[in-house]
Amino acid sequence: MTTRHTFQRGYVSEGFKTRLAIAYHIRYRVPTAGGKWKHKSEVLYELSGRKAARDVLKSRLQEALKRTPEAAELSVQDFVEAYWKAYLERRNVKPSTRKGYESVLNTHILPVLRDVRLTEVVPLQIEEFLRSKASKGLSAKTIRNMLVLLKGIFALAEDNDLIQRTPVRKRHEPNVMRTEKPSWTPQQVRSIIDNVPALYRPLFVCAALTGLRLGELLGLQWKHIEFSSAKLRIEQSLWNGQLVPPKTKNSVRTIPFGEVLRQTFVLHRQNSLHTRPEDFVFCRSDGSALQPDMLRREVLYPTLDRLQIPRSLRSAGFHTFRHSAGSFVNAETGNLKLAQKLLGHSNLSTTADIYTHTSAEAERDAAVAVERAIYGDLFPIVPKTGNRNSQTAAM
Repeated sequence: MTTRHTFQRGYVSEGFKTRLAIAYHIRYRVPTAGGKWKHKSEVLYELSGRKAARDVLKSRLQEALKRTPEAAELSVQDFVEAYWKAYLERRNVKPSTRKGYESVLNTHILPVLRDVRLTEVVPLQIEEFLRSKASKGLSAKTIRNMLVLLKGIFALAEDNDLIQRTPVRKRHEPNVMRTEKPSWTPQQVRSIIDNVPALYRPLFVCAALTGLRLGELLGLQWKHIEFSSAKLRIEQSLWNGQLVPPKTKNSVRTIPFGEVLRQTFVLHRQNSLHTRPEDFVFCRSDGSALQPDMLRREVLYPTLDRLQIPRSLRSAGFHTFRHSAGSFVNAETGNLKLAQKLLGHSNLSTTADIYTHTSAEAERDAAVAVERAIYGDLFPIVPKTGNRNSQTAAM
């Protein structure tokens, strides 16, 4: 479809007299929100003639064709609908991430800022928005997630010269205390595997031994398992019933597996009715994908409750297998890079800060290592249990 340039020639009047000089009237259009156009007109003074007025008009038209809709006319909702969502599509942001953004926008941000003009949002308004959310008891992490979204929206507006500066400031960021994610001991993991219904046991073995995200686990197809080399290729994830790319670029990875998981896969394939390369490894009886919520509510949680393993809302799901796997790798090898590779993290700091956990015994070994570095063999035998201070005093 070609652009109708005839509508953008504009208009220049004949010169007309004013009290001070000959003037020229020009009219042209500029794009506005929603793909519409707005008529503008100017009176030009102190020009050498009509040709000079045409040159000014030409300059105005060139600027108008380059411009996005006037910021003064865009509300926050206008910008989100016309530009932010298109930006997310252009960047191939995952559907699950876009859904999360939309939920935050519709629940928290747009009810407050929907009709406010983009250019009129000021830092104090952001501060008040965050304060009101905190007063309603929302956690610092939840508020930070809202702020990250606001920061992205206004950064896009700033990059497109719709606002001079984003109203989101660094001092708006709440202080979020990093809490250690829950993990299970090796004994607890083994007990969970042994007590889930036999139908789902292969899935739980795979979750425990690989640390896969649940979406990655449910997205596995038989073509991703290399039995000859004992490797697992993670190339996709299942989200909301559809196959999507994994969470990040580093999430696309190949994971070696040991004899326990190899035998689990072999037996599972022998007992499965769906073993074609494109079939899901873990599926329903009709071959369709398993539902994450069903696995949590009807399989994992009842098993934890029977075993009296503590769980709380949003802190004892399948991701706990992931936390635990990272901790086991760290405890057994002391190599965070191996844990990072297994879990498919982009940053080593994520692996170190969130997904690895130290045991009480390992912590005691660390304390003993410091003592030995400073005091050498002053204390020939330091037991791994007991009250070291009381023994020292007795000596």
